[in-house]
Amino acid sequence: MKKINIAFIWHFHQPNYQQKPDSDFLLPWVRLHASKDYLDMLKKIDGFKNLKLNFNFSPILLDSLDEYSRGAKDLHLRLLLKKEDDLSIEDKVYILNNYFDLNYKNMVLKKSYYTELYNRRANALKLNVDMFSPQEYSDVMAIFTLLWIDESFKMEYPELDELFSKEKNYTLEDRKKLYVIQLDIIRRILEEYKKYQDKGKIEVSVSPCYHSILPLLINLNNDEVRNKENLPKDFDGTQDAKEQIRRAVEKYEKYFQRKPRGMWLSEQCVSNDTLSMLNDEGFLWTVLDEGILSKTTGKEFIRDFEGNLENPFDLNVNYKLKSCNSLNMLFADSFFANLLNFGYGSYDSKLAANDMYEKIKTIQSKLQNSPRDNHIITIALDGENCWETYQNDGNEFLNTLYRLIDEDESLSTVLVSDFLETESVKSEVLNNIESGSWINRNFDLWAGEPVKNVAWLYLSSVKKDFENYKNQKLQNIDNVQDKKEILDKLEKAYREILICEGSDWYWWYGEPNESKSDYIFDFLFRSHLINVYEFLGIDVPEYLTLPLSVVTTKPLRNPVSLISPSLVCDKDDILKEWENAGYIFIPDGPTSNISRLVKNIHFGYDKEFIYFRFELNKNSMKMFIENIENQIAIYFINEYSSNFSSIRLVNKNDNIYPIIRNQFSHELRFVFNSKYISRIFLNKAGEYNLWNQVSAKKSSIAYKDVIELKVSYEDLELPLDYKKQIAFCILDATNELINEVYPQDVMITVLDENSF
Repeated sequence: MKKINIAFIWHFHQPNYQQKPDSDFLLPWVRLHASKDYLDMLKKIDGFKNLKLNFNFSPILLDSLDEYSRGAKDLHLRLLLKKEDDLSIEDKVYILNNYFDLNYKNMVLKKSYYTELYNRRANALKLNVDMFSPQEYSDVMAIFTLLWIDESFKMEYPELDELFSKEKNYTLEDRKKLYVIQLDIIRRILEEYKKYQDKGKIEVSVSPCYHSILPLLINLNNDEVRNKENLPKDFDGTQDAKEQIRRAVEKYEKYFQRKPRGMWLSEQCVSNDTLSMLNDEGFLWTVLDEGILSKTTGKEFIRDFEGNLENPFDLNVNYKLKSCNSLNMLFADSFFANLLNFGYGSYDSKLAANDMYEKIKTIQSKLQNSPRDNHIITIALDGENCWETYQNDGNEFLNTLYRLIDEDESLSTVLVSDFLETESVKSEVLNNIESGSWINRNFDLWAGEPVKNVAWLYLSSVKKDFENYKNQKLQNIDNVQDKKEILDKLEKAYREILICEGSDWYWWYGEPNESKSDYIFDFLFRSHLINVYEFLGIDVPEYLTLPLSVVTTKPLRNPVSLISPSLVCDKDDILKEWENAGYIFIPDGPTSNISRLVKNIHFGYDKEFIYFRFELNKNSMKMFIENIENQIAIYFINEYSSNFSSIRLVNKNDNIYPIIRNQFSHELRFVFNSKYISRIFLNKAGEYNLWNQVSAKKSSIAYKDVIELKVSYEDLELPLDYKKQIAFCILDATNELINEVYPQDVMITVLDENSF
């Protein structure tokens, strides 16, 4: 068979977790993933004769690993090394909130005693520091840390095997041993990667220095940003984008003593200007998502019901832009990335590996008649987070997959630069590239959502203050020593600005992503902005002291005027009857095509009704499964009601949206799928936190291309003169489980006509 090349590209990234350059890390993920993933992923090569792999590190992660290797600590680690009898109440609260954050099925259940402690914590109705004894606190910290160390290291560290075999009664000395082992693993990582790269077994590429979204720095107000409300109009980060690239090269050369050949653009976000910058810097290659290629060429990649491409030719070749003569583009097969990230972890590891191998062979068979001699399958994705969903941290899966490929003489794993520099490899040429990312081909996860936009506004304001200070101080300074001190201040402050351009802050702000540590990301983002002023020695603006969630309590646009739409459910009607409606912006998330039912929501009102328009996610599998009950629930607060009751829908986890802690006067629900919609079910709060069904006499609902609904003030028992005293929120739910809440913090209050 015609030989097929495979490029595995494993991407490693963690953001900046330090409040100050020399402070503790506020979150432990660099240390934990270092002992579980980074070195382990590299050392798998040793078991195979021909295997070659590509890895990518963000420079901020390289720096963080270096700092840990020189003794840096994080908050988890400080407690790990503390005597259990000396733990304060605050320490115990921190342990209860943070030392159970790991995969239940594949990590927690490995240790039966820890499972018992985990369940005791999970089932507690409220936090109580006395639920564990001092010894149990010691065991919680020790076992949690153990579970974040890959078991493959037992062969190299005999004391680790002893600690794994122990069930309980871990001592402070045991916990110190765990840290010594983690520290040794961390100190080996960069040294080993350099050694393997020098031997030609791997290629290491780099990302922009602080993992910034370069296309947004270059043009924040580009056409891919759908909602520009509050976005700074005059933001120009073009020079910052160049600096993010320049510093990335500098960091790479520091750790690997050579110039990088490839750059993994943060979140695979791309634009023509971004590629020009990489080309000018002399990069040989970058990797993008297949969706960007489809968007650029106008040709979708059609797959059969098993996910196999009908025609894999266009995806499995390398490209260049006509205007960039040195930079190559590879396009990653997103089907493989999605299987590895979200699919294979729930299957038997060996069966999953064989399935992936067969899918590779199917591509190979379809390329036999291609006129091109050199094809490449690009499998590029996050190389650390997905393995927690696999049996034994993905070891069986990867070892089986690598063995199948390594023993197949018609398949060859390659280093990207080696492949591109093969004399017979020619590039296909594109006239331009369409802008976008690996997620839904746009930038919605980093800009365009209200809270994200305010974060950009903050950054822009701080940048202006920095530039003003810089221009004033450097204008008429002659003294060499004074100038040196000013330049030192400016460099420290500028680094903080570059850190605040990182993708992670905007990823976690607002909708749709949520972590248990959103408040820490908000604190860190604002801390780095505050650092700019403190390093320059000037007053900190008061607005930076407030969490963005406080500042942006309504992630939506209010109605411009009264509306009275006719509920025709025409998908194009948004340009007519709904153009003055309010708008709840719902950016697409990485898994939204599967989970989310609603894409966008418009709302408005006149003197008799509140109107709602729901644009549905027709790609969601939930729309087509008969035994799944999809529903929208709208909860109202009528200030004049005599009774109020709690939401009856079930929350999926401990992350409770503030808004659903309220009690409500009325509840309206309806059920739907791709073809059917139920009648309206209206309920009124009764005594003892119960709900009573009432008649929705004047309210009505319609469904065709979209769902449109009008709710009568009379049905809500609200006098027309007092309709401004009613507020509402909207829940998207499946089988009584809450998927999404809009908005999350503050109810939407209906305005009267005098407010417009």
